[in-house]
Amino acid sequence: MIRFLLVLIPILGGLPEVVADERPNVLILLSDDHRADVLGCAGHPIVQTPNIDRLAADGIRFREAFVTTSICAASRASILTGLPESAHHHTFGRPGLRRSLVRSSYPARLRRAGYRTGFVGKFGIRVEGDQTSVDEMFDTFVPITAGPYRKNRADGTVRHATDLIGDSAIAFLAEQSGDRPFCLSISFNAGHAEDSDLRDHYPSAETEATLHATQLMPLPRLNDPGIFDAHPPFLQTSMNRDRYHWRWDTPEKYQRNLRGYLRLLAGMDRNVGRVVAELDRLGLADDTIVIFLGDNGYYMGERGFAGKWSHYEESLRIPLVVFDPRMPVEDRGRVDETMVLNIDLKPTILALAEIPAELVPGTGHPLPIDRMIGTDIPRREGFFVEHGMKHPEIPRWIGYRDGAFKYARYLDHPSDGEFLHDLRTDPDELVNLVDDPDRAADLQRLRARCDASHGVAQAAGPPLPRVLLLGDSISMGYHESVVSALDGEAVVVRPRENCEGTTRGTSSIDDWLELGGGGFDLVHFNFGLHDLKRIRPDGRPSDDPEDDRQAGPATYERQLRLVLEAIMASGAIPIFATTTPVPEGRVRPHRDSADVLRYNEIARDVMREHGVMISDLHDRATSDLGRLQRPLNVHFTARGSEALGDVVTRSIRETLRRR
Repeated sequence: MIRFLLVLIPILGGLPEVVADERPNVLILLSDDHRADVLGCAGHPIVQTPNIDRLAADGIRFREAFVTTSICAASRASILTGLPESAHHHTFGRPGLRRSLVRSSYPARLRRAGYRTGFVGKFGIRVEGDQTSVDEMFDTFVPITAGPYRKNRADGTVRHATDLIGDSAIAFLAEQSGDRPFCLSISFNAGHAEDSDLRDHYPSAETEATLHATQLMPLPRLNDPGIFDAHPPFLQTSMNRDRYHWRWDTPEKYQRNLRGYLRLLAGMDRNVGRVVAELDRLGLADDTIVIFLGDNGYYMGERGFAGKWSHYEESLRIPLVVFDPRMPVEDRGRVDETMVLNIDLKPTILALAEIPAELVPGTGHPLPIDRMIGTDIPRREGFFVEHGMKHPEIPRWIGYRDGAFKYARYLDHPSDGEFLHDLRTDPDELVNLVDDPDRAADLQRLRARCDASHGVAQAAGPPLPRVLLLGDSISMGYHESVVSALDGEAVVVRPRENCEGTTRGTSSIDDWLELGGGGFDLVHFNFGLHDLKRIRPDGRPSDDPEDDRQAGPATYERQLRLVLEAIMASGAIPIFATTTPVPEGRVRPHRDSADVLRYNEIARDVMREHGVMISDLHDRATSDLGRLQRPLNVHFTARGSEALGDVVTRSIRETLRRR
């Protein structure tokens, strides 16, 4: 089908010029928790994927395809943006994908270039701007989640989420008039487990309900208990092991769940076939490029693990198939050995749509799918890989993989969390060479390559939000815990000195707002504890309750307003922290415990007037004061500082998410 563009260029006769629009349609098919080798065309002995296999037979299958982060939220953000996690900063527990990255995503750019864009299925990420951002990317947006997979419908029937995704995709295709090209992104939930149901953990559609019913599932590779036992304790107790006990730890569970998992994938493949058949029925097949890939790899009992997340090949390798109907016959059915990544999807789609895209170090580049696209790009020698989500059972790590080695560094486990594998002699990654003196040079080289590529990845995207933390010695106590908690989410800066009270605050706020180049997105601040302390006439601290406060209530309010006005004038979002309790008894210098409530109420009134969020440190400290605060002291124990830091971190994180 040839489409036409109406180009308003004056020509002879004064009529607009009609130019053929030969840009192809693009269909993206994304599976969930689907490792590269679990396809018929990849040699899997059981799984039934005839439709994806047919795409591979008529197109290209990339054998060396990887994700840069093995978890759905970060990977899906990478697919949209062409950026690694360290550049787009999005994963579970983080603020939504930045508006600037939404605008530069492949669907948004296609839509601005005249494509009709659609999305069906599991979106899997959050975006700043919510529906406004979604509308910027997609003309049609039909989110369909699992949980449960089997959906009760209004007419009393039950339909599987995978089939509903297929239905909605077919409906989108039926609406295409042929006047302009389209890009449809279909994101399946299959084969993600239904985590809330450990008995029916991989609920299939009725069509696949009896598939493999009598077939004995083969045991996983690398299932020798010694392989698991060789791991450091932090991996032995990670979510990889926890989910193993959900799914694979008994013969009965293993057989039941692997059958269910393969049934989910078969149901997905069946719907791939439905959609491709509809392209053909509508006469769109010859103009439509089809790309199939997975969002991350998957452990199915290998190494005593389940899930994804960690650094081994089972977690990182994904299926990737590209079918282009324009491809010469002699190029079809090729298995390409080029190292490619999920971040290559966006630049590939833009190249297919003839949309200019700058090649930036650390980002994706077009796949080598024909003689015109991707063939002039230097071959990738290696890539930065990471997992930055903060979860007590999922260790964070960064690493680097090239054709010969894989290096991984688990960030919170410096003593036993470094790995080096020689993939040439040990493709199963069973031997950690970190302590091998004969590999010291390789280790140093890979460490340096990892750090350098991490810096390149960070520079490829927008900078992290900048947070300024202002306060007295109480804030100095919780500062490090806030920095640690927000690592990878925000750059937290504070003055080296004690910021004391509002008297110093009014004279120093302009300098503080310029620390490290300024440009703060958020300022978390507290003043009060120094303001209400007693001082001598010469300004030195006093133990005498009859002496004046450093800043009386009226002065405190006036000066607090000046500090707040300066923060707001800078463009930063302010968050105020209440003053923590003063214990009863003789505290030096003298402070009245009743003054804390009085000054906090003044501050609350000022903040309410300006709509400023409050971190209620006073309330948190009061709830467990005996254990959190030092005896007869305004300062806190290490446990108390950590508890206050948790409140501050939550306030900052919540505000950044709403930003």
